[in-house]
Amino acid sequence: MPLDRLSPQALASLLLCALAGAMALHPAQAQPAKGALAPIQLGTTAPFSGAFAEYGQEYRKGADACLAAANAAGGVRGRAVQITYLDDGYDPARAVANARTLAGQGIAAFVNLVGTGTLQALQPVLADLQVPVIGASSGAQQLRQAGTASRWVFHTKASNSEEFEGFARMLPTIGMEKVALVYQDNPFGRAGLDSALKAFATGTGRPPPTAIALGEPAAQGDAHPFATTIAQVRSAQPQVVVLIAAGQAAPAFIAAYQQAAGPAARVAVLNVVGGRVLTDQLQARVAGIMTSMLYPSPWSTSRRVVRDYQASLARTEASPSLLSLEGCINLRFALEALKAAGDDASPAGVRRALERGLTVDLGDFTLSLPAGKQVASRYTSLGIYRSNGRIAE
Repeated sequence: MPLDRLSPQALASLLLCALAGAMALHPAQAQPAKGALAPIQLGTTAPFSGAFAEYGQEYRKGADACLAAANAAGGVRGRAVQITYLDDGYDPARAVANARTLAGQGIAAFVNLVGTGTLQALQPVLADLQVPVIGASSGAQQLRQAGTASRWVFHTKASNSEEFEGFARMLPTIGMEKVALVYQDNPFGRAGLDSALKAFATGTGRPPPTAIALGEPAAQGDAHPFATTIAQVRSAQPQVVVLIAAGQAAPAFIAAYQQAAGPAARVAVLNVVGGRVLTDQLQARVAGIMTSMLYPSPWSTSRRVVRDYQASLARTEASPSLLSLEGCINLRFALEALKAAGDDASPAGVRRALERGLTVDLGDFTLSLPAGKQVASRYTSLGIYRSNGRIAE
């Protein structure tokens, strides 16, 4: 029968049947149960593509695994927590745009941000967005010191300066006093070089370090990539190279230096350089590389924080790594900040909770943020890579 000849009641009935069929084909997105509280939202802008993609990907693996365990245990005061991830490709401008998008979506805090340049670009924007940052990869000193640090950024690990101070203190105890500082000519590398020069020049009486810029690799297929840089390093005759580089440049330089210098190629790297970015490229040649440790080894079972992390990660079939452990620890500290905020899980409420001070025992490893301060840990130790890619502290 033509529709125009149906009675209004019959037409309404037909439309309701059609709507029911459409809903069966395209079911509505699951909604919280009646009376349930909406999830608390966190946000991350990080590189998930490009040369630094491993950092975003590994932080996410650790954060997601430990968040799943926390939500299964009841979340934060009975509310689930969700994280929205946006890819910035390690581009500060994209990171700023992503941060504005995430803030507009009503997140309570940023977590696990990646990159010195990114955080430098974000610092002046955070005062406008008024959303706190909990946990960032960068250890640059100018992002932490009074006068240049944003009051919206809260760090969960020691600074690059403290890492270099640890190297300056510990390397001489194993006979390595003559140092070359090989640095990437970018915001990360230049900031690290400034901190390293200060750390290794603290009146020790030892030879001052030699600073050498990490040039571009030679043409593909060249037998001696980074030839100019390596020639400068070998001319300086250091007992150890402290490498201030991240991303694919780090393993590429180490491999070339090992080829050129043989057993004399002793290298120490910052904590943020470590992980699969080294082990996947260098394989067994990673053995003997030294690294600063800002958290316990992710392969150790002596501390409960690592056992809990390993148990959470095992459910995802992912392998432990320095970066995913850091992602987990940052996420867990963020969850405790949300709990401390009480009923006010807004950005302002989370910031107030952090500014009051927050101490969290994660299980044989404690993050302690003093009231009014920005850094929750100054833990450093020295680790050495084994041929299987694991680190012994």
